[in-house]
Amino acid sequence: MSITALPKQASRAPSSWSRRWLRSAVSACAFLYLTLLAVSCAALYYIGESWWVTAAALYVPRVALALPLPFLAGLLWLFGPHRLLWTQVAAAILVVFPLMGFVAPWPSAPLGHTIRVLTLNVNSGYSGARAILEKVTGFSPDVVLLEEAPWGGELPDLLRARFRFVEASTQFIVASKFRIAAVTDPDRVPFYGRVRSPRFMRYVLETPLGSVAVYCVHPLSPRGVLHLHRFREAFHQLRTGQLLAGDPEAEVGSNATLRSLQIAEAAGGAAREQLPVLIAGDTNLPGLSAVYRKWLSKYQDGFQAASSGFGYTFPGDHPFLRLDRILVSDQLRFASFQIGCAGVSDHLCVVADIGVRQ
Repeated sequence: MSITALPKQASRAPSSWSRRWLRSAVSACAFLYLTLLAVSCAALYYIGESWWVTAAALYVPRVALALPLPFLAGLLWLFGPHRLLWTQVAAAILVVFPLMGFVAPWPSAPLGHTIRVLTLNVNSGYSGARAILEKVTGFSPDVVLLEEAPWGGELPDLLRARFRFVEASTQFIVASKFRIAAVTDPDRVPFYGRVRSPRFMRYVLETPLGSVAVYCVHPLSPRGVLHLHRFREAFHQLRTGQLLAGDPEAEVGSNATLRSLQIAEAAGGAAREQLPVLIAGDTNLPGLSAVYRKWLSKYQDGFQAASSGFGYTFPGDHPFLRLDRILVSDQLRFASFQIGCAGVSDHLCVVADIGVRQ
């Protein structure tokens, strides 16, 4: 009997040891994953555009950070310890809320009279002026603000048939049912020995809410320096090394600095206004951007105030970044906010109903 008992004990020992080792490994991975998420979130938030690596990482699809989550949660459930499942709950909260930018539904109080504002980066009008017009007018906006628009083509003329007041300058078009009292094309700004466009326009609109100073913005995009003219090519370019071609540290850093300067110019002008302010357009600033937080966080964000979900607007076919925004100063308030215009640009449009704060 002793001879048969020994092999049984010997066979159990490795199995028991393996299970203990597996539990320890899964526990360590659960804590490591949570720590890495927390570090990533802190790095994007606090370092952001000031270091080229985090500046580039701001524009990466953050849903990829959730890939380990179901596997680690499953391993903890199967092999334990079950008490550490809280680490994956905490990890899910980090991924969904600060990293991916989910906004929970929140009721907004009804307002009296409102105006409807729509903004869209039209991607140089490649889809055609009539297709763009059809999508835009489908929302029945009172004010349309377009960026990267072919101001010398057919689109301004089509807009003039629908809106009483239309102004086109450089890459911007404003079409309004309300009188445009002033148009300001800002001076160029010095940058590394050259002068560059601040890439925004200022308008004063005489609306039923009173006079409103409107800033239509489109600072420099990061796509050129990241060599990502199509974001779905990112993994191919990373595999081949093309993504890191040239001098990414200098290129990404210079790109982020100029974008920050352009936003600072627009925000500085808005801060000096005596009128209520509306800032709209393709900001090219994703969630957790330190530049956004520094210059634009004082304004109400339409999506956060009157919508829910992730609110992604770029790229248009499979969006994973929220770049297009409508912001207002404290004198104004959002009644509703929505996203649409799929199929006519590499961006989606954003539309907001705005009233006066009571």
